Amino acid sequence: MPRIPHALPFITGLLTLLSTAMPPAHAQPATYARPEVAVAALFPQQTFVEWTSTTGDWNRDGVPDIALLLNEVNGPSDRPMEIRLVVLAGTPGGQYTPLSTSASYCRAQKFFRLEAKGASLWVTAVDKAEGDDLGSTTLQFRFNPRRGDFELIGKETVWTSGKDGGRSSVNYLSGKFITSERVKGRLKASQEKRFAVPALAVLKGFDCDVYEDGTL
Repeated sequence: MPRIPHALPFITGLLTLLSTAMPPAHAQPATYARPEVAVAALFPQQTFVEWTSTTGDWNRDGVPDIALLLNEVNGPSDRPMEIRLVVLAGTPGGQYTPLSTSASYCRAQKFFRLEAKGASLWVTAVDKAEGDDLGSTTLQFRFNPRRGDFELIGKETVWTSGKDGGRSSVNYLSGKFITSERVKGRLKASQEKRFAVPALAVLKGFDCDVYEDGTL
């Protein structure tokens, strides 16, 4: 009779050795034909519409990416509508894959502006824009390839009313906080403070309602 059973322990041991030597397979990230399809997949229980968007190459792979500010519609009446900031990475095949998604993003009373500059995404929330009166807050996110996400590295708040106005800027990389005030067109006061640099917040899961920037 053949001695096949005697070979089974050797074969079993060989298969075990090969399985431990081979690296585990990693699931490929999901890709979507269009941004709106990706948004629907990211938020299957909610309905979002695009408020504004911009394109850039934040991960520096030579393929255009897209950033979208989304506003929830048809949400429950017992809570405010949600705002989300979503960045989708473009693929060489013309599709999109999620790169980063905020939690509850900061609100704007008037409108948003998005701007791409190199690896940075500038997000401006305009709360007042009436004649000479303006009020806005801009957050600067910069993509960090080591973390695979955007880090919040700066914030600027600006207000103007006729010839009066003020500006504050925060640099989360250097721990510098600068404020200035203008009265009747002339600089009245300028102040610079230092603060303990916090761990840089990332866009994924960023919640504007609970974020502490460390400058206070």
